[in-house]
Amino acid sequence: MEEQNSNFGGTVGKKQIVPEAMSAMIWGIVSLATMAMFGFIASFVAFSKRRRAFALYNENPANYNEKSLNILRTAKTCGTIGLIASIIFTFIWIAYIVLIVYLISMSNSYY
Repeated sequence: MEEQNSNFGGTVGKKQIVPEAMSAMIWGIVSLATMAMFGFIASFVAFSKRRRAFALYNENPANYNEKSLNILRTAKTCGTIGLIASIIFTFIWIAYIVLIVYLISMSNSYY
């Protein structure tokens, strides 16, 4: 009974999640959602926040639970997939623009 916290219904001394971990995961998901336009920016933000969160975890791992590491792995995975997909979509957009410019220049040469 002493372990129960009457105000919140949880236990006292509960390990917490690393503060930057959820933010890194959210930015990783944003990089997936915006991979066709600016996903690489969100990926870099996710990577930097993950690095800070991982440094916090390594400073004092006893204060944080194992769920933090899973969240950080998810952030890395989402950020990596978002970055790779963003690079691929950027090349596709560049190829599309080059194709359109080429077709326009070819259509003007017949007149």
